[in-house]
Amino acid sequence: MIGDKDKVLYIGKAKNLKSRLSDYLQFENLSERIRVMLSQVVKVEIFITENEIEALLLEAQLIKSLKPTYNIVLKDGRSYPYITISKHDYPRIAKYRGKFKKNEFHYYGPFTSAAAVKQTILSLQKAFLLRVCSDQYFSSTKRPCIEYQIKRCSAPCINKITKDDYCQSVKQARNTLLGRNKEVKEQLLFTMRKCSSEENYELAAIYRDRVKFLEQIQIQHTDFSFEKDADFFSIVREEDLACISVLSFRNKDNYGSTPYFAENCGDHSNDEILSTFLVNFYNSANIPPIQIYVPDSIVDKEIIEQALYKVAQKPVKVLHAKNKKERDLLKFIYNNSQHSLEQKLIDYRNNLEKLEELSKIFLLPNIPKRIEVYDNSHIFGNQQIGVMVVAGQEGFLKSEYRKFTIKEEISGDDYKMMKEVLTRRFSGNMKDIMPDFLLIDGGPGHVSIVQNVLEVLNINVPFACMAKGHDRNAGNERFYMLGEELFRMKNQFY
Repeated sequence: MIGDKDKVLYIGKAKNLKSRLSDYLQFENLSERIRVMLSQVVKVEIFITENEIEALLLEAQLIKSLKPTYNIVLKDGRSYPYITISKHDYPRIAKYRGKFKKNEFHYYGPFTSAAAVKQTILSLQKAFLLRVCSDQYFSSTKRPCIEYQIKRCSAPCINKITKDDYCQSVKQARNTLLGRNKEVKEQLLFTMRKCSSEENYELAAIYRDRVKFLEQIQIQHTDFSFEKDADFFSIVREEDLACISVLSFRNKDNYGSTPYFAENCGDHSNDEILSTFLVNFYNSANIPPIQIYVPDSIVDKEIIEQALYKVAQKPVKVLHAKNKKERDLLKFIYNNSQHSLEQKLIDYRNNLEKLEELSKIFLLPNIPKRIEVYDNSHIFGNQQIGVMVVAGQEGFLKSEYRKFTIKEEISGDDYKMMKEVLTRRFSGNMKDIMPDFLLIDGGPGHVSIVQNVLEVLNINVPFACMAKGHDRNAGNERFYMLGEELFRMKNQFY
């Protein structure tokens, strides 16, 4: 379905096209969102495929490339945090997100929040005195840092501990992370009693403190291993937003879990959303495993299996949990999906409150969904760069950021730089993506520059220019709109 200026609004598939389109004429049964979509439709384009599998794959391909406004929108979430212990002679403990590097780290988790990781690492530091410093600092320092002074590190950097003793502490920390707290505690108690019997009371006290800190570490250990290559999926939703999480196993190793978020879900059931996700998730760069576990039945299971067979070039089965191990893994990923969705909704609400406040301050007609912020920089007239930062209801949208290398020879003239950046932004390949508000780094002189560019390009977007305050102190900024000072910032909005 295509709207004005050939903008793709929606992509769908149907066995019976006449019946599917007739459903859209039953207005009393349609949601408000679908009614709004239909009011924008100018024409409908049709592709005929040989079978349902080809239709399914083509639909996924077109949605990925064209990003239609009214389809379910799939977005990556941040990966769950893990604790890593590096594979060095003197291993380092740290928090980690991202793709696994099996040859560099041991991974423990995933944890439901960064706060849980931070607290666990702190307790492990106190219990086993492991280093958290960077490798560069570790190899170059000649004296211990403050972590040693506050008794959170044994300072292997300057040989305050032998390599064997440090590795023993690392081994105990790893066993703790694997849920073997009881075994580690018995070892520490045995060493403490031995030191005490030998009247080495100072060392006995150190092991006593380790036992105390160890008791603070509460890790509910789940067996994150699976014999076959498999992915476990869960879905949790609230109104128009859904969270789909994936827990992956390859070559008997846990490859981590990641939440994804789907928007525009109000008119779809969970099984429809999960079916759409499965076909979009796997591709030539992300080959599906032989087993995919889902919480409930999904639409067109056999067709999806055949579509995934085309991607994997081998049989792929969509399964339900049959034993306790499989049910436990599905339950784990479900609980994490729930947590991720709750956090996402909290972020949405917090950002929405800030955007509502912003719209009042700058007298905007609506709450902005897309804000673009512009600034320029140069080094004595050379290396001239303009940047665009984008924010919205999801927070800062880093994938939307752009950098403009200034082409004209203008020797650091900020007005001309801003004119070039805005002209290129609104006449280039992004010209069809319109922001709701522009925030420009500059003073009253920039207002006329921005207004002139927008008028020449026939663009009507509200904007404000922000001048830094006295001594560049935060809270003393001045804001200008249409040639006059709007207000001075007094910590009333960030």
